[in-house]
Amino acid sequence: MRRLMHFLFYFSLLIVIKGSLSRARLAESSVKCVSYQCKDGECKEGIDVCEEAEPDRPVGCFVVWTTNNVTNEVNVTLKGCFTNPTECNNTECIDTTTYAKKNLNYCCCRGSMCNREHKWIPEATKAPEMMHTVDHASSFWLIFIIGVGSSLVAMVAITVVYVTHKKQAMFNEIPTVEPDISNSSTNISHRPIDLKDIKARGRFGVVWRAQLGNQEVAVKIFPMQERQSWITEQDIFKLPRMNHPNILEFIGCEKRSDIASTDFWLITAYCENGSLCDFLKAHTVSWTELCKIATTMARGLTHLHEEIQSSRTDGLKPSIAHRDFKSKNVLLKADLTACIADFGLALVFTPGKSCGDTHGQVGTRRYMAPEVLEGAINFTRDAFLRIDVYACGLVLWELVSRCTVHGGPVDEYRLPFEAELGPHPTLEEMQDNVVTKKLRPRIFDPWRHHPGLVAICETMEDCWDHDAEARLSSSCVLERLSQYARFPTRQYFVATNTTNELPAKLATESL
Repeated sequence: MRRLMHFLFYFSLLIVIKGSLSRARLAESSVKCVSYQCKDGECKEGIDVCEEAEPDRPVGCFVVWTTNNVTNEVNVTLKGCFTNPTECNNTECIDTTTYAKKNLNYCCCRGSMCNREHKWIPEATKAPEMMHTVDHASSFWLIFIIGVGSSLVAMVAITVVYVTHKKQAMFNEIPTVEPDISNSSTNISHRPIDLKDIKARGRFGVVWRAQLGNQEVAVKIFPMQERQSWITEQDIFKLPRMNHPNILEFIGCEKRSDIASTDFWLITAYCENGSLCDFLKAHTVSWTELCKIATTMARGLTHLHEEIQSSRTDGLKPSIAHRDFKSKNVLLKADLTACIADFGLALVFTPGKSCGDTHGQVGTRRYMAPEVLEGAINFTRDAFLRIDVYACGLVLWELVSRCTVHGGPVDEYRLPFEAELGPHPTLEEMQDNVVTKKLRPRIFDPWRHHPGLVAICETMEDCWDHDAEARLSSSCVLERLSQYARFPTRQYFVATNTTNELPAKLATESL
């Protein structure tokens, strides 16, 4: 009987502790954290500024260290900042676990420089209190009250879990259940991957150029705190009919652990020309190159948005909203064919499912549509797809800004709104200019004097229309761009310019 009482007591205590750990996270921005990292025997300590924290992804600091059992010497292995610390509400970095697994300790906290100091203060395990002898009637009522109370708490917890899982969204955010790693990467799990050099750093991880046998691949490494983004990406890649020339090719995934950390690897095809953003920083583009990049980019976005019914050999390919479409997430192959990448924020729309809860204000600020900036999203499939099309219009502007076909000077590469708002606009600045003032990137006069460029400018303006319902669909964007690229420039001019008054340089250029 005493064991039963102890079991019910600790079960109730566990439910209470679990509920307290799920309190809402506190939003922070511009947090500084002490950084410490060792590589090839060389250790460096500094200060990291946790930039670009989104409203729904607050930032925090962390420390990882080990303790020698014999000498009690503490050795710090890693310090830094990360996003979305769901269970770090303390202002001090304190590890409260009772036992350190493999002598490894970890703590996280909120607030600037809160990881300057770290402590291990294990929670003391209370010894069970000695029960004095009581009469049988008192024991019965005590056990009855504890049993009924524990049962009610358990029923409430089970009901909450059931309702949460029952409430499926029409645009399901990818489930948080970790996939079976052994099945997801059977073709590479026992083959060595040689990491060569870092090609990009993003919000969710670091991208390496690597060698897998005779194949050059890209490896995107997610830290432990971004495990959910790793799961989301691979689940998007594994959907039916996602093997498309304008969607980044998925090869496999791995979970790799050592004494200090656990990383999650996503292995994909390697795109030699990197992101469209980085390519435009270093290169201008001709009319031919602009048409190829724009058309293949639109084809990839159209395939992502399209719902394809199931067949005898393939299942249903659902409609997918990217939610972070930008030139950084458009990759270029060796022949400048574009493909869409980075699905960490993507939403899958399942036919016939009711609308669920999700946070609408995500993505990169400068690419956010007006309805996202003002928090007035209509939570439907079409509304989310129109948000992607708005961002597509901005990417088309980036392409046109680096095109040489008009014969005039080409400015240095700039991101959308960089000339107007600078390199790091705040959310308030974006809201004021894009929503209130209806500001859009400037379209220069030389672009409007070229029949091909002016047609693309009209398309981009139809993409970033302030009225979301007036925007083009991605398939309509693809159809227009395909028409622009169909004929040589000279033929296009003759067909569209009845005066035949063309600059000599423009009249001779062709595809």
